[in-house]
Amino acid sequence: MNGDKYLADTNAFIFLLDKHPSLKPLLESEWHYSFISEIERKGKFGISNRELRSINGMLSACVRESYSEEINKITISLKQEFKIKVPDAIIAATSIHKIFHSLLLIKALLPSKPLI
Repeated sequence: MNGDKYLADTNAFIFLLDKHPSLKPLLESEWHYSFISEIERKGKFGISNRELRSINGMLSACVRESYSEEINKITISLKQEFKIKVPDAIIAATSIHKIFHSLLLIKALLPSKPLI
């Protein structure tokens, strides 16, 4: 571990599971995830047992960040100020509250080749 802590959104976990080359420099960091990312990934309609095992394996190597009243308050503030989906607002609020580096990935903006 290099001492950096990241709160990954759901897309980041998809790319981590796929071992996307652009994330390789970050693999030695400490990873955290929001409870909402767990719901989004495990709650996927038609998820296979193989996918579920893979997700569980990845999540077991990370730290789960649970709901709190402070995260709720920050989420509401973000929703009032920005046009943002609830899951994204919860993840952003968790990052703000816990003071993490955040890794929010937008598939269209992620290069297919390594950044480094």
